[in-house]
Amino acid sequence: MVIQGLPVGIDVNLLVHLSTVNLWLHVVSLALWVGAIAFFLFVFGPAVRTLPAGAGIQALNSGRRSLEALSWIAMTFVLITGLFNLVLRGAGSGFELGAGYTTVLSLKLFLFLAMVFHHFLQALKYAPEIASHTARAKADLEARFDSAQSSTEAHSKSRAEPVEAWPEPLLALWKRWFLLLKINATLGQIALLLGLGLARG
Repeated sequence: MVIQGLPVGIDVNLLVHLSTVNLWLHVVSLALWVGAIAFFLFVFGPAVRTLPAGAGIQALNSGRRSLEALSWIAMTFVLITGLFNLVLRGAGSGFELGAGYTTVLSLKLFLFLAMVFHHFLQALKYAPEIASHTARAKADLEARFDSAQSSTEAHSKSRAEPVEAWPEPLLALWKRWFLLLKINATLGQIALLLGLGLARG
């Protein structure tokens, strides 16, 4: 059996199996990325808001770091498996993909690049500022606690009135960061549906 565009001697069955495995890795990687974003938005974020400010600030920043690490891994897998899918699809059809397939693929690629751009903004622009403000907020809370311990009256007051307000500069950064996350959650769902459509096409 020979597929157009493939050199003679290539095991077609092996190629088909590789293509199937690679396709599933591609879809699962994108689903993992979008799922992690959704979890952060609808589960982790609301849970953090129930915590006192000091604990919430630290927890949210820790969660951000974990989400960013997972996102980098997922993006890498999506890119590599996506390129491999394109090569296999093109090799099997003599690189005559068809107008419909090319249009859907171009739209999906545009959405993916938009998500990557937004993630770069989150990780490289806002994340360092968030980390800096988080460290500053932690230092301020520790300074208040140390100061309160120097006086029994102040100590009892600090225990009765825990700090509940987030620093405004930090809150503003988080709002921008979350806006990008919400945009990526929407784009990711569309890209995932387009990917499933391409897989069935």
